[in-house]
Amino acid sequence: MWHPGHYVCCQCGEELGHRNFFERGGKAYCENDYHDMFSPRCAYCNGPIKDRCVTALGKTFHAEHFVCAECGRQFGEEGFHEKNGQPYCKTDFFRMFAPKCNGCKNPIKMHFITALGTHWHPECFICQGNEYFIRRCPMHVIYSEEEEK
Repeated sequence: MWHPGHYVCCQCGEELGHRNFFERGGKAYCENDYHDMFSPRCAYCNGPIKDRCVTALGKTFHAEHFVCAECGRQFGEEGFHEKNGQPYCKTDFFRMFAPKCNGCKNPIKMHFITALGTHWHPECFICQGNEYFIRRCPMHVIYSEEEEK
């Protein structure tokens, strides 16, 4: 039995009295020292994680510190995309890393056509009225006279 005035943190010597404390290995620690010494560290800020956390990409983060490496926003229900060990939101990932359509120059997120050594959205791969262009294209469709009717 200890008097409250004699019950102190083994690390900093702060009186624990009627405050919350943690015990480890038979020693008493104040809340701050316990977390500083034994709690997992956030991969973003290196601070001790005391509450909710996110574990992703082999690292642990405060929930509010697991953010897009480009824009810094937290991830919503759509999750995240990874490139070179970094998390990205969908918008930034496709803007930065997706192949670009040779027609409209926007990122290609879903279906695409590869022709003439480049990528195209299906709706952007259209005839430009140049017969030579279509004949030289490694991917084209030839319709029979019956199919044209």
